[in-house]
Amino acid sequence: MRGLTKRGIALKQSLEARGFKVIEVFPGGAQDVLGLPRKQHGLPKLIRGLRRLGLTELSSTATGDEVDAATCALTGLLYLRGDYEALGDINEGQIIMPRTPQTE
Repeated sequence: MRGLTKRGIALKQSLEARGFKVIEVFPGGAQDVLGLPRKQHGLPKLIRGLRRLGLTELSSTATGDEVDAATCALTGLLYLRGDYEALGDINEGQIIMPRTPQTE
């Protein structure tokens, strides 16, 4: 994991140096907030759930990593729309999560 962490930090620094805003996302937690099953509980169910949320082009043969990436992309879109919550200390880094859906 140390290597992966170092790689992620370097990628973040490189993207920010080019002017991009970088956010950290936790796909499993985002799936929980969105009321979706995690991939361990049935990848086809998770894919169907993401399709219902608008990711209609997601392949039924997508891998678990691809579905997690799609969840992160959806969370990024919600971030851009302002429909998110930032968890954690702003000085130490925050994780962006979708805003919990409100029931009417």
